[in-house]
Amino acid sequence: MIDEPSKKIKEEIYQLYTQIYDSSFDKQKKKNLLTSIAGWEPWSWRVVGITVDAVGRILENNGHARVKSELVRDHFFQGRSKTYENMLVNKLDFENYWKEFWENDRTILMTKDEHNKINADRFVGLWDFKEDKIFEIDWRDGYFISNKVAGFHFTYKREGQFIVYNFKDKVIQKLDNSKSRTDSIVYYYIKKNKNG
Repeated sequence: MIDEPSKKIKEEIYQLYTQIYDSSFDKQKKKNLLTSIAGWEPWSWRVVGITVDAVGRILENNGHARVKSELVRDHFFQGRSKTYENMLVNKLDFENYWKEFWENDRTILMTKDEHNKINADRFVGLWDFKEDKIFEIDWRDGYFISNKVAGFHFTYKREGQFIVYNFKDKVIQKLDNSKSRTDSIVYYYIKKNKNG
């Protein structure tokens, strides 16, 4: 079970934030440093949901870790750049800093294809009913946690089996005619409705 950072850690991170805010570094360097001070912790970039297509890709691979290269954690609720921009407009007090950071460090695990076109898909309304596209995950269970250097943790025995066991009967595979060719079949996935 993963916990939020302790009060001491939160205060130390906040102290670093104030030093970065007050520094003479340019804005981009400040944003890079803000990324570093709260990164690479079990609770960093915490996964609170997974898209239906990501579940489908994991199921296509029977939970095998090779699928990890097709997946990314996306700051779906608000991009990191926007979060750090907000932190650099005015110096935030501890409560407001932590609220801005904590609410916006949540991520959704999705396919790289979804991630690469999320802004366009949002623009045309494809994410308006996100409850049809995302399954919730309790981040405190410790799935898909940050690695110590980069990326996230994914093994067959832990994350792979978790997805297969909990979601295999919750999605339907559909042929994606727009991407399928004679030499390669591509699928997309939808949530099964609750009635069957």
